[in-house]
Amino acid sequence: MNPERYSSLESTSPVDERLATGDHFALNAQEMAARGEFRKAAEMLWGGVTQYLKALAAAEGTEIRNHSKFFEFVQQFATATSEQYLYTEFVDLNALHKHFYDETIPEVAFPIYNKRALDYMRRIHEILDRWFEASGEH
Repeated sequence: MNPERYSSLESTSPVDERLATGDHFALNAQEMAARGEFRKAAEMLWGGVTQYLKALAAAEGTEIRNHSKFFEFVQQFATATSEQYLYTEFVDLNALHKHFYDETIPEVAFPIYNKRALDYMRRIHEILDRWFEASGEH
C-alpha cells in the first residue's frame, strides 16, 4: 500500500481515489495496531478492503453503495473471473468488521487477519494493474 502513489495526481479517477483511500485506511490500521487498538485497526482494515473493492467496481463501471452489495459484487466478479479466492476470502475478512462491534478476533490472531487483509488488497491491485495494462486505459 502506497498512499503517496496517488497524492501527486492532479486529476484522479474514481479508481485511483478509492485505492488511495484504501491505502490511507490500511496505513491507519497499522498505526492503530502498533498502539494496541485492535478493534479500531480491524475496522480500518475492513475499510481498506472495501475501498479496494469499490475501486474494482469503479473499473468495471459500477458502484457499490451498501454493505450487502459488496457480497453480491464480489460473488459475481469471482464467478465471472474464476477468482473464487476473492469471494471466500472476503467472506472471512468480514470478521474484521464484526470485530469492531463484538471483539471476536483474539489479539494473538490479529496479525494473521492483518496480513490476509493486506494480501487481499494487493491481489485486487494486481487484478486492476493487469486489467489496465491489457485495456491500455489509465
